Amino acid sequence: MAAKYIDFLVTGDPAAARATAEQALLARRFRVVWHDDWNATAERGSQLANALAGAFAQYFRVGVSLMSSDPGETTVRVEQQTIGMLGGLVGMSRVRRNMATLRSELEATFQAAGVLRGVSEA
Repeated sequence: MAAKYIDFLVTGDPAAARATAEQALLARRFRVVWHDDWNATAERGSQLANALAGAFAQYFRVGVSLMSSDPGETTVRVEQQTIGMLGGLVGMSRVRRNMATLRSELEATFQAAGVLRGVSEA
C-alpha cells in the first residue's frame, strides 16, 4: 500500500522549512501555490492532458502542510491528492511511484540541508 502522506520532522522555524520544501518542489518542476502561511498545493503535469490522454500524460498533485512541533521543530506533511484513476492501472501505479520518489528526493533535500530529524508515513 502506498503512503497517503509523508511527515518530515525538521529542525528550525516554519519559515525555513517552508522555503526548503518549496525550493525542493520547484526544482522537481512542481507549481506551488500557497493558500496561507501553512498550506499549499503543488502540481506537476496537466490535469486536462491527463483526462484526454490517460496514462500517456502525467498529472500529480500533493498538498503541503506545515505544523509546528516541539520548540525549534516543524513537521512538513506532503499528502497525495491524486490517485491516477484516469490513467487506469498504469496511472495509479505511476502515482504510487511518484509519491515514493518524491519521498526519497525530499528526504535527501532535508538531509543535505542538515535539518532532517525523522520521516514517517501513513
